[in-house]
Amino acid sequence: MSQVLHVRVDGRSKELTMAMLHLTYTASDAQIKQAVAQHFDLPSHYLDEHVIIRSSQAIIVRPEAIYG
Repeated sequence: MSQVLHVRVDGRSKELTMAMLHLTYTASDAQIKQAVAQHFDLPSHYLDEHVIIRSSQAIIVRPEAIYG
């Protein structure tokens, strides 16, 4: 089974697999952001402020949260 990738972009959530993006679990954050941007037809810099969280169940790509 391919690693699940949860993506939050523009207020939407989408579930993809790493295989859909032609990536492996060992892909770097930059590689993941680039592949996600291409998948959603976004400029390459669009996800610069997003963070990537890796867990045993999934990889999450989401906007950085600021708590105050």
